[in-house]
Amino acid sequence: MPAIDTNQCPLCQQNNLCAVNGNEPCWCVSRDVKRALLTQVPPALSGKSCICKSCVDKFNFNMVINKS
Repeated sequence: MPAIDTNQCPLCQQNNLCAVNGNEPCWCVSRDVKRALLTQVPPALSGKSCICKSCVDKFNFNMVINKS
């Protein structure tokens, strides 16, 4: 199995721009990441890299639209 790129979103394969290990708090610590979105991550990538802001925002937006 190839090495997992922790900078790559496991859903869209774009850069996740996660800086959770940086000196400043990352955007991801203040985002509402729904469990339903986390279940969409392929099992082999689960817990290995962060979902990107774009995927989180798109999922949360679609949840609001679908409730209307």
